[in-house]
Amino acid sequence: MQNQISSIEVLLSDDVRKALDDFAALLNLRAVFFSRDGKEIKIGRDAETSAYCRAMWRNHDLADACDELDLRMHAECGRKKQIISYICHAGLGEIVAPVIVMDDVVGFIVLGQFRVTPLFPAIAASPEEKRLYAQLPLFTREQLHNLEHMLQVLLEWILAKKLVDYPQDMRMVKLHRYIERHLAEKITLATAARALCCSVSTLTHFLREKGGCCFSNLVASKRIERAKILLKEHPEWKLDAVAGKSGFGSSFYFSRMFKKAVGITPKDFRDK
Repeated sequence: MQNQISSIEVLLSDDVRKALDDFAALLNLRAVFFSRDGKEIKIGRDAETSAYCRAMWRNHDLADACDELDLRMHAECGRKKQIISYICHAGLGEIVAPVIVMDDVVGFIVLGQFRVTPLFPAIAASPEEKRLYAQLPLFTREQLHNLEHMLQVLLEWILAKKLVDYPQDMRMVKLHRYIERHLAEKITLATAARALCCSVSTLTHFLREKGGCCFSNLVASKRIERAKILLKEHPEWKLDAVAGKSGFGSSFYFSRMFKKAVGITPKDFRDK
């Protein structure tokens, strides 16, 4: 399941695009969405790269170097799971923010192409390059810090409003992972829906359509499978311990549910 996640893009609703559009437009910035593997998903306002960047790519052959730097910065942002800022080869500032759902980085939002100093970068040698550079927005260190904070607040709003969604196969992967991580705890449909950033009705409908079962049955089957593994790997454990680690309230309830699902008692399963 882990391998499936890296190749699946995050889906962004139109509301997310509009929110980033408005945010970027206020500051004359460019907002770009990337999947976790670095593939561009959407561009806010369909904005092009700045004329300065295009000139620098053309005059100094920087396109490949900039792409490589962007990927490295995305990777660093993903490792740290926090917003980072950096200066590109052309001397412009970029901000990368991770989109985190269920503790996984599922994509990135990039705000960029702004100046961090009024001084011309050394690479901008021609009068035309300097003119194009001077047209870009300028942010002081304090303003850059405030911009990062505003972007963080916007991301939290996006996730709270459940405006980030998964493709259906990724949602199933996430659901199974969530249940497996919390088997020993009390798991409810509401907590699972909250973890997947969707409503209870959406998750219920999704399970009926794609999973062919209800949530409680899925949890029960996962707990039975966990119990089977524990019975095999820990023959010295008492049934109370196996029941607790599998998420069953008591050894009596565990034995009853196990026999109903498997056809024999946990003791007979272990002996067999």
